[in-house]
Amino acid sequence: MPLQSLDHYNISTNDLKACRRFYCKGLGLEEGFRPSIGPPGLWLYLEGRPVVHIIGFDDDVGSGSGTVDHVAFRGSQYDEFVARLEDNGIAYKAQGLPDANLYQLFCFDPHGIKVEVNFFGMDRPWKVLAAEHKAMKAARAAKKARAAAKSKNKVAAKRKTASRARARA
Repeated sequence: MPLQSLDHYNISTNDLKACRRFYCKGLGLEEGFRPSIGPPGLWLYLEGRPVVHIIGFDDDVGSGSGTVDHVAFRGSQYDEFVARLEDNGIAYKAQGLPDANLYQLFCFDPHGIKVEVNFFGMDRPWKVLAAEHKAMKAARAAKKARAAAKSKNKVAAKRKTASRARARA
C-alpha cells in the first residue's frame, strides 16, 4: 500500500510554552486531545488531525533539525497568514516559484526547526495575483491588437485583389 499523507512529526522540547506560542498563535494550529503518555507534551491539530506532537523534557534537547531539513505545510490566504506571523513577532523569508504556481514561506520554530508553508494558486500573495492579472490583461490586449491588424491586412489584400481584377476587366 503506498503512502497517502504525512501523519505527524514529533518535536522534543524543554520549552512547551514557546512551542505552543509558535505553533498555535504563530502558525494557527489548535491544541487538542493528547493521550496520557509519558512526559508532558502537546498534540497540535490541523483540520481535526494531530499533525505536530511535542514532548516536554527538563534537560536541554539541542536545536535545529538534525538530518531533517524542514517540515512543510500547505497554506491558504497568504496575506492573512503573514499578518499572523508578524503579529506574533515571527521572522520569515518568502519566495515565489512562478513555474510551479507556488509561493513559499520559511520560518523557524523555537528550536530552530525549519518550517515551510506552501501557497498554491489563488492562495498566493495578492501582489503576485494582481501582477499576473495585469500581465494577462496586457497579453490579451496584445493578442487582440495582432488579430485586428491581421484582419485589417486581409481586408486590404482583398480590396487590392478586387481592384486589380476590376482593372484587368
